[in-house]
Amino acid sequence: MSAVTLSRRQLLELASALGVTASGAMLLPKTVRTAAAQGTPEPVGSVTWAINSDPVSLVPYGSSSTSNMWGKEFIYDSLLEWDKDLTIQPALAESYEAAPDATSYLFHLRQGVTFHDGRPLTAADVKYSLDLTLNPPPPVVASPYLANVAEVVAVDDATVRIDMSKPDPTLPGILAWQRMTPIFPEGIADEINLLSEGIGTGPFKLIEYVSNERLDYEAFADYWKPGIPCIQRLTIPIVPEEQTRVALIRSGEIDGGTFGPDTAASLAGDDTLEVQSGLTSAPRTIYVNMAKDVPWRDARVRQAVSKTIDRQVIIDNVYAGNSELTGPIPPGYGDWPLSQDELAEHYKVDVEGAKALMAEAGLEDGFSVSLIAISSPREYTQIAEIMAEQLKQINIDVSVEPQEIGTFVESINGEFEWASTGGGMRGDPSGYFSVFRSADEGTFAITYGDGWKSDKLDQLYDQALATTDDVERHDLYRQLQELVLEENPYLYTVQPLKFQVVNKRVSGMYVAYTDFNTGLRQVCVTYD
Repeated sequence: MSAVTLSRRQLLELASALGVTASGAMLLPKTVRTAAAQGTPEPVGSVTWAINSDPVSLVPYGSSSTSNMWGKEFIYDSLLEWDKDLTIQPALAESYEAAPDATSYLFHLRQGVTFHDGRPLTAADVKYSLDLTLNPPPPVVASPYLANVAEVVAVDDATVRIDMSKPDPTLPGILAWQRMTPIFPEGIADEINLLSEGIGTGPFKLIEYVSNERLDYEAFADYWKPGIPCIQRLTIPIVPEEQTRVALIRSGEIDGGTFGPDTAASLAGDDTLEVQSGLTSAPRTIYVNMAKDVPWRDARVRQAVSKTIDRQVIIDNVYAGNSELTGPIPPGYGDWPLSQDELAEHYKVDVEGAKALMAEAGLEDGFSVSLIAISSPREYTQIAEIMAEQLKQINIDVSVEPQEIGTFVESINGEFEWASTGGGMRGDPSGYFSVFRSADEGTFAITYGDGWKSDKLDQLYDQALATTDDVERHDLYRQLQELVLEENPYLYTVQPLKFQVVNKRVSGMYVAYTDFNTGLRQVCVTYD
């Protein structure tokens, strides 16, 4: 089998044809329409989809990691859900109504929904689930995105009211994200071990979770969404090594998984396989710690650094062209981000301008700085190394220190200078700025201590959270993006495309912008 190299344009055209690149506004309607009924054929066949890392636990409440969601996402539903274009759709709530000032939300539950053990869904289950998410038992921590929820009230068996401590238009998006808000039966935490077991209303029932090995599911015959699931069995093996995944997909032992762009291109020549690509919310970012009296506390220094970074070199050399520029809101997040043309204009390389800024700051002779970087995958270290070479032009001596993920997490929660890392998905555009919002005791972001803060950002952030007007929200988040790009409390670089390779016998799979495997809920097989 010969290797085929696809150009960036060919891959983007393929992604467009497949409809895998997320687009569309993050709408916050006051009432959600009921989903239309479909046919209900019997589930047939099986799919095996490899994931890169172990979920560690399947606990449904509190804050959670992406890998945790990879394990639990088929077991549970939330009140709302996103379609693949990030448009909010009804889920366990058939409809909802928001108070005009977004201080409370009334959810009308879908009738006839049952849990995997046969119990009917009621408002008491929703209250129990969200209450446990808001106040989880240690060591699980509460989700910061639900901090404004004051009370969850079961109005009657079919109606739930969520009261907010202050106006908050972000709640529908957080619920639609589903990562933090699965619904499970009342009292279930006292009945089963939620670390390794689960009972929800999702399209698949968990059969078994074997840590660092696999997860097995079977179709839930009474799932509330007609026609889903389409397959009878779903198996999720945990395969961290990419070359092992390559061998398994070539042999047909797995039906798909995530791969790097070069590996995906090498598999494109196999006529039994399909390459899918699309954006996710994972902006590559440089954290700069300003908790101490360091040279880069001067905004002119951070601006000089940004002007010196040639992000196109990162796109070409780290991602072989399969990446886009990113700002605070990454590309693909509906119609919220700045355009690629706007970012390209802002990120124009200007070394002479950078030198002038360094001179203005009294730092024309530069300084030395340590830049820690996640060692695997290697892309974070590669970005750091490219930056280190480029910043020599303005006399900044960067020492790159690759660290395995455990050490990196310890470092980034302690003392460090700069860090090459990545961001994640947020349920609302506000989530991309909350890290910069100042709290009473100083700044909210742990990496800044009492260093960087902006009264203007605080004002814009609070305005954006206090309005439900869609046009006004878009304008405020544009201003926030422009402010962050000017001040550079983080240094944003690029957003790579995600690649999946799928056996052609499987239909309905797509690259989800959330970086979940949402398409597996609906996939069908043409033969088994």
